[in-house]
Amino acid sequence: MGAAQGSQAQTPNAAASGVAKSEGGFYPGWSLGTRFEGSTSGDGSVYDWAFGGGYNFSHHFGVSLGIPYYFVGTPSTIQAKNQQAVSGSGLGNVGADLKWLFPNRTVTYASTIHLGAPTGDTKKGFSTGHATWNWSNHIEHAWGNFTPFIDGGVGNTVQDTRYFHRPFMTFGYNAQFEAGTEVDAGPFSVSGSAYDVAPWGTQTVVSRVFRCNANAKCGATGKSTNRKGYLNSSVQSGAASLDRDNGFNASVEVKPTKVVDLEFDYSRSVPLRLNTFSFGIGVDLGAVLRRSSLGK
Repeated sequence: MGAAQGSQAQTPNAAASGVAKSEGGFYPGWSLGTRFEGSTSGDGSVYDWAFGGGYNFSHHFGVSLGIPYYFVGTPSTIQAKNQQAVSGSGLGNVGADLKWLFPNRTVTYASTIHLGAPTGDTKKGFSTGHATWNWSNHIEHAWGNFTPFIDGGVGNTVQDTRYFHRPFMTFGYNAQFEAGTEVDAGPFSVSGSAYDVAPWGTQTVVSRVFRCNANAKCGATGKSTNRKGYLNSSVQSGAASLDRDNGFNASVEVKPTKVVDLEFDYSRSVPLRLNTFSFGIGVDLGAVLRRSSLGK
């Protein structure tokens, strides 16, 4: 379900959803998963390895908790211009999801409320220093192998997605939209979509590829309008235009087994003029443990 994937940077998808692609909805009971994913572009590389667990109370409602460990790489061309533009690694924000799923032959609806605690290092760009929330909604309808979908949500941070781990984090109110279609052919599926991020009010951008000096207080100086300021400043503050975004996504997903999920993604940000290539490897540890138990 696309709605569950909006927060997979914080909560591994294999553990967070536990979704059966049928009208049955969630698999009731405990879930456990791990996922390694990330993005690389000309502005840097952001990867995370996340673990998560949860409990589905019914076919329609579940909760989950997860935490990522980040690995950030900064291009040598950027490092040569500024010594503070360095690579780094560390724990991110602890995230919790409340999930609802209502599958139907006519229209399937899924909704997720994601809550994030500021446990990551702000000087490394792994947290904005604020508690965050996002409410995402997903609607889809299948015609044979084709499944058009529409996603919409609001929050006080722009979430990473399966297509785009941004080289920065944001704090400020915004709405996010995505619409596209998926073509499912057994273990293989491909999808394409367009997205839009519409912020309002004051926005703060915390860079992941430009580290704040360890002895300095991280903070924005004045109002910025530089969309690429995250390459040479640890913290920026400005109007809604600072992190407004839109573009296109494409994805190929492969499920070699029922417990392993592989995907390869591409995203084009029009305002940032940025091409991003991403990947994801997810393992449903809960299903692996259940199979081992049954085999004994």
